[in-house]
Amino acid sequence: MGSTRIEQPAPVQQPSVQSSMQDYISSYPALVNLTEQYSPREANLALGLMQQYGLPMASEYKKIQDTLYPETAQLTEKLSSTALGGMNSEVPDWMRNEYLSNMQSLMGNNAGSPIASDYVSRGLLQQKKDWQSYYENLGLSLSNKIPLAQGQQPSYTNQLQGYTPNSVLGYNSNIFGTQAGMYNTRYNAYAQNANQSPAWQNALGSIGGSIAGGLGSGFGLATGAALMI
Repeated sequence: MGSTRIEQPAPVQQPSVQSSMQDYISSYPALVNLTEQYSPREANLALGLMQQYGLPMASEYKKIQDTLYPETAQLTEKLSSTALGGMNSEVPDWMRNEYLSNMQSLMGNNAGSPIASDYVSRGLLQQKKDWQSYYENLGLSLSNKIPLAQGQQPSYTNQLQGYTPNSVLGYNSNIFGTQAGMYNTRYNAYAQNANQSPAWQNALGSIGGSIAGGLGSGFGLATGAALMI
């Protein structure tokens, strides 16, 4: 009949900072090679997909926006056209004539002097600048509301981005915590089984004790009888 033997589990060794840094240093070149090998291929794939599907997707998004919000789309396009036209336009005649009339009223008899002419000329230039600046500001305000395509870097997986000494220390610490918890569970089971014998061992112990007691009683009676003879 075989016997059951319960072995004590071996303690878990806690990783040191030195061993963790050795792990980091030994695996770093492999990650660098992996990045150099596959990152250009991933970026080229992303660029190809963007070139193939970028414009069709953007066109579909614009169609959806125009369908859901037709008034907003028309208003934006109209204001954009107005802003573009006004940036390079001249001051309307009515505004220019009104400015000249006001200046002549203010200057009176001095309106035809060289100084007055220079002052009026500068004022007309400033008026034109203010007129065009108004439409430039309108265009800038609209540009914040119009979805424009932005240049993006082709995407790829940066294997080294999250691979730092702190990440290695944290990973080894988590692994040690898991293994330590498993060791505690196994050790508690070992200690409990070591302190408590199984039921069949207790039964065999009772039977053995009874047999030994019976043999002892019989031996005592036989010895007593021999002494009486």
